[in-house]
Amino acid sequence: MKTGKSLLVSFGVLAVLGSSPATAIDLSSSKDGQVHAYSYGTNTRVAVADTKQDGHPVYVNYKRVTSVDQYTLWNKGGSGTTVTSAAGGAVYVIQACVSIDGWPDKCDIKREG
Repeated sequence: MKTGKSLLVSFGVLAVLGSSPATAIDLSSSKDGQVHAYSYGTNTRVAVADTKQDGHPVYVNYKRVTSVDQYTLWNKGGSGTTVTSAAGGAVYVIQACVSIDGWPDKCDIKREG
């Protein structure tokens, strides 16, 4: 019976160790010193910062694990401003972008993992 108790305790320890929450990965994306997008910690929010005084609005495309949709968060506030999304499902992909009238966007994609 002593072996049975030891085995049961071992399974209990393994169950507790296996139930620890997953570690979040910080996501960051930037482009040409003009925009910085990020999602840190639990990755429930995404932020986009305009980092260059050039008059061009910036935005971030991102995806959440709870949806197949792609979301876009704009920052039209100008240099030195940051816009943050509402909380939601964990963000797993972000793409920092600069909007220049008449020019195609060149974006830097960063994926978790």
